[in-house]
Amino acid sequence: MEISSIPEAFQTSLRIAILSALISGTKTFKDLKQITGATDGNLGAQLRKLEEFEYITVNKNFVKRKPQSSYTITKYGLKQFKDYVNFLGSLLQNYDDEK
Repeated sequence: MEISSIPEAFQTSLRIAILSALISGTKTFKDLKQITGATDGNLGAQLRKLEEFEYITVNKNFVKRKPQSSYTITKYGLKQFKDYVNFLGSLLQNYDDEK
């Protein structure tokens, strides 16, 4: 992977924060909003993008007659995230080796 080929999913800090939060397990919209501090509109837009990229899945159901969405990272999303983190690690390693 080269810097110019970083997947679009990792080109915003909010998407990275969402994926980072989902590594530890499924989260509700409310959980992700609290974790990221994002507005409803921005969080919703970024979640839709990640779903389009097939990095996350959404499960919609009702809890006490209220709609609730929960989000889970997919195997594909987890692999892409690991690849991205490993790429960043290699950049840092190369930087440290040059010093």
